[in-house]
Amino acid sequence: MEQMLVSELQRQKELLREKIQSSTGLDSLHIDSVLGDVESCLGAMMKLMKDGKSAHEKFFSDIILNSIDAIIGLDNNHRVFLWNNGAVTLFGYKKEEVMGREFDFLIPEYLLKKGEKKFMIDEVSRNGFLANYESERITKTRELVNVSISRFAIYNDNGVDSIGSVGILRDITTVKKLQKELREKENLALIGEVVSSIAHSLSNPLNIISGNADYLLLNKKESEPDYEELKTIVDETTRITKSLRGLLNFSRPLNVEKTRIDLNQLVDGVVNNSKYTIGNKDIIIKRVLDKELPHIFADKAQLEDALANLVINSIQAFTGSGEVTVKTRANSHSVYIEVSDNGPGIPAENIEKIFRPFFSSKGYGKGTGLGLPIVKRIIEEHKGSIQVTSTAGKGTNFLITLPVK
Repeated sequence: MEQMLVSELQRQKELLREKIQSSTGLDSLHIDSVLGDVESCLGAMMKLMKDGKSAHEKFFSDIILNSIDAIIGLDNNHRVFLWNNGAVTLFGYKKEEVMGREFDFLIPEYLLKKGEKKFMIDEVSRNGFLANYESERITKTRELVNVSISRFAIYNDNGVDSIGSVGILRDITTVKKLQKELREKENLALIGEVVSSIAHSLSNPLNIISGNADYLLLNKKESEPDYEELKTIVDETTRITKSLRGLLNFSRPLNVEKTRIDLNQLVDGVVNNSKYTIGNKDIIIKRVLDKELPHIFADKAQLEDALANLVINSIQAFTGSGEVTVKTRANSHSVYIEVSDNGPGIPAENIEKIFRPFFSSKGYGKGTGLGLPIVKRIIEEHKGSIQVTSTAGKGTNFLITLPVK
């Protein structure tokens, strides 16, 4: 561009020379002097314009480059030509890794199958923009992040022909997590009110029914015709009472009383007690414990309940023989407890449901659907996390992560 301007300036100087000579009759020396003054003035003006434009462009360039939001420019073939520092931070890809790639590498596979890529292209093509569209995107490390996307078309100087589009993606993962936690707390508060009312109304009648049935059973033999009916009444009232107790425990706020504990000792205790639930099944419970595991501050009783729930769930999943393994390990900032088995596994369609209150894959009367939600609450109250992976027919793995401090 600069070379073109210099060339045009030279052409205009020659034209001006001819006009001055023809209209004034000045000699070449005087004409060169006049043209030199003109060139100096034009040069100074061009420098002022260039410096002003450069500063202006740098100002906006720095805003785009250093924005905390991901700003991604796409050409008309939907390939990346702009990738700012916010995009590097959010997705983990460096600029040179993405330039020239179609943007669909950021879209999770399940959303591609639903047609999200085509939807976004069509929306921008039809309306010229897409505003505050909430979705998920996948990072270089294959993590899913929640994002709010605003995307708009870029046109050339005539305002008609599109030369590409720019997308602004804001990370809303934390916002979504907080919204989910708020909904869960609101639901728990509502459950607590309803359950307290129900438990109060039912506890006395249930105790009376159960007590009378127990009393009648004392005088009955197993061979008598009424024995089974009375036993069913006792068993069912006991089950209902247990379910109500579980509901009350789930709906109440957890009171965490932390003390310094040895997780390996806790694991030993839970495993030893869990052996009594095996019955006549041929199940082996293994322990693989890190001898260098640091002590942590936690509520011992609550962690025992959480770990026992996971181990017993694994045992109950077997119909015959099997193996349950409990491992501990640590790094500089976290300790890990892993409970795995080689049982039947969890169906893929149930993985996302197992931590929901009242969801149970067990048969009637065998579960309230509150065990795993309570485990999740306990771990999260300790500022930790729990993850599950499972393969049908091969087994299930639960990984608990807890902070060292």
